[in-house]
Amino acid sequence: TTYSQWSACSKTCGDGGIQFRHRLHSDTPVETQPCPVDVASTLPSCEEQCVSEFGNEFDVTVIASDLDSPRDLAFHPTPGVHLGSVSEGRSFHPEQGEELWVANGLNHSVSIIASLGTEDQTTISRRDRGYYHYMNNITALAFNTVGNSGRNADQDTFNYFAVCNDNRNDYVGSKEPNYFMGPTLYDTDTVNKPGRKNTVNRAGEDCSDPSDQCFFLHADMLHESPACIGIAHDPEVETAYGTVYWAFDTTGDNSGDEGQLVKFDFSQPHGPGSMDHSVAVVRRYPEVKLYRDENHAHGHAGMVVHPTKRILYVANPGRGSVVAVHVDTGRYSRTAREEYPIFSNRLPSFEYSV
Repeated sequence: TTYSQWSACSKTCGDGGIQFRHRLHSDTPVETQPCPVDVASTLPSCEEQCVSEFGNEFDVTVIASDLDSPRDLAFHPTPGVHLGSVSEGRSFHPEQGEELWVANGLNHSVSIIASLGTEDQTTISRRDRGYYHYMNNITALAFNTVGNSGRNADQDTFNYFAVCNDNRNDYVGSKEPNYFMGPTLYDTDTVNKPGRKNTVNRAGEDCSDPSDQCFFLHADMLHESPACIGIAHDPEVETAYGTVYWAFDTTGDNSGDEGQLVKFDFSQPHGPGSMDHSVAVVRRYPEVKLYRDENHAHGHAGMVVHPTKRILYVANPGRGSVVAVHVDTGRYSRTAREEYPIFSNRLPSFEYSV
């Protein structure tokens, strides 16, 4: 609970900006103050050092159109491992360009822009057959991009991605919300895992016919962050499967006033076709207070984990700020089952804590 030393001034010119200091386990974890006058008076003018936010000139190029309320995007770490060279009767060229995945909130789907920026560029949209639960108002997505983790091949979740959904589980408005909602995990690899049912056709069978319409089939789901607006994969290499994700839960403290940070470790994904959620670790961080922008109904919060500094950066839209969290500093406090009684599984193998 003791504050750190004051930081250096945030600017090296002009008034010097601010200094800050921080402490753990406090409702006011960060304090700021203006740069001391005796320091600021020695700094040069900023007039010739600063530029416009986007520089003097910039160009905007439309890459793809006809998206439906796009909320988030991410580049696939292995272009072509999902679509291959033929899918749904269409040809693709995975050796050409990158592959961009875009979350479409209003039609609960992902648009895959293949061969980005080349003459072979094309877009295909795909969603879960049970989109009304697994991708309901999809608002964020994140890939496991760690391809050299050293994990066992049958456990490594490289090329998986997780989505989070800004919905309290109302099945697209057809039922009363029950708050049983959280991140959904998918394995995108269909090329190297034929017959795995990572995608299925309308009948629920493996989408092996290149002319069939294909749908995602989830590899796991957890249910402790309804109305989620941000998600990031943790590039750690300590867990067996590499399925640790951080999420922005806007329902947070149960009062509706603020959101919370939640850590999800799917631990051992149940795989396509199963509904077993008994092996997982979910941890809540109530001291990390997050706020959505109430003026924007379809908001998104960017999140990213620095791979070496082990710092999670979270956009905090309702406060116009960015929150930095040292992700390895948390400590177990208590079970979360009583304070947050909606969770994935009641077996003791499911760890839910604060």
